Amino acid sequence: MTAKSMKVKDFMSKYVFTVSADTTVHELVGLFITHPVSAIPVVGDDNELLGIVSEGDLLYKKVNPKIPQYVDVLGGNLYYCGFGRYERSFRKLLATTASEIMTKDVRCVTSDTDMETLTTLMVDEHLKTVPVVERKKVPNSDIQPPARLVGIITRHDILGAIAATEAEELLKNREQLAKEGYQDE
Repeated sequence: MTAKSMKVKDFMSKYVFTVSADTTVHELVGLFITHPVSAIPVVGDDNELLGIVSEGDLLYKKVNPKIPQYVDVLGGNLYYCGFGRYERSFRKLLATTASEIMTKDVRCVTSDTDMETLTTLMVDEHLKTVPVVERKKVPNSDIQPPARLVGIITRHDILGAIAATEAEELLKNREQLAKEGYQDE
């Protein structure tokens, strides 16, 4: 199997370290210190993916908040970067639980996603960790059910899969050369 033909299900971690929405920021910091992960999914009932907390989310709390840049025009404030950006920043700064600090719009893949699509997503979006989800199909319904967390992929997992397939290809090439009568020097 080549790296390009691999699917997420071939190399994802199925046993995912998760937290609940009411986990405190202090507990999250402790978990990041004691576990070698860069992001922790936040789940609800039946492993429903609610969001994800990254190391960056926690580090943000220690960065000095930036004062919004605005212009007063006829008694109204116009924010240079949009008020929503500052609102999200202050919300994270004041967060005390996972549900308050987590990223809710999580970039996810399914177990059938191919490696090339996954790698492109991770590089383009600067992601270190991507949750793997499945959605149960509801017959004759337009309602999208919640995504259920079934695994996780890290950059380390991808590099391991690439290294394993390259080693496998190298071994096959050596075996083929040996059959043809060539020897290693």
